[in-house]
Amino acid sequence: MYPEDMRILVKGLVANEGQTLKTALYWLEGKLVTHNVNKVKPAGTPMSATTIKNYLAGFYVLDLYKADGHIYSKTNTEKTRPSISVQSTIQIINPLENLAQNSPSLETFNENLTQICSQYSQLVKDYTNARFQLHEKHQLSENPKPALLQKLLIQHCGYSYVGNPGVGYLELFYRDKIEIDNYLNLLDFILNNYRDIAQKSLGLVPVAQIRDRVVKQVSDYTEEDLKKHLIQLQLTRRIELRTTKSQLARNMGIDLIDIRGVKYGFIKILEPAIAV
Repeated sequence: MYPEDMRILVKGLVANEGQTLKTALYWLEGKLVTHNVNKVKPAGTPMSATTIKNYLAGFYVLDLYKADGHIYSKTNTEKTRPSISVQSTIQIINPLENLAQNSPSLETFNENLTQICSQYSQLVKDYTNARFQLHEKHQLSENPKPALLQKLLIQHCGYSYVGNPGVGYLELFYRDKIEIDNYLNLLDFILNNYRDIAQKSLGLVPVAQIRDRVVKQVSDYTEEDLKKHLIQLQLTRRIELRTTKSQLARNMGIDLIDIRGVKYGFIKILEPAIAV
């Protein structure tokens, strides 16, 4: 599931609040298309109503909306799978409307959706806790093989199966949550150490100063981590990366940092981050 698809699904649920799931399906048909080429359908082919309904079922089990009249069907393999009547009435959670209206970029949308799921979805909260327990007690790495992950979840965390929306689906939220926490922690570090400087210099802070300090103070934090997280902070409109000419940088006594082939001398902390 791509972030752009998730955003369309959220807009469909919000637009059809109080209506039936069938109405939401009609609204979504033609707006969602396939991304990958396969033997049957080329990329860009409209998704079928069944595929869209399966995605909406995934949003349902993530507690993003309620639907009356839902049922649960059981397969022969004893795996429970949510099956929602298309006549069910949709009742979205309040943050979903804000998410649809206040996410100017896909990066911001993805961050906001991940945080909503981390707060409201019991499935995501349980999975995040299970991953933490496996890391603490069984030294599970951050990137385990799927077979090992499934085995440990069943053995130690009470998972009797890996059902809809599946561990692979939950992994998206788990990994996004870790990534989001990482770049927000960097923002906190910058604000804690450079807020006073930024407030006196129109929000500007030398990038090299941040690099030297954070790499020195955080033992497992690398310059590559810093560059990646600075880009994410820029994409989510918390900072701007400012280019600086080499001669000016030398005159000012600052080092330039190369990020994706562009040399930056400063970041500018944007409102409202600097005022927090």
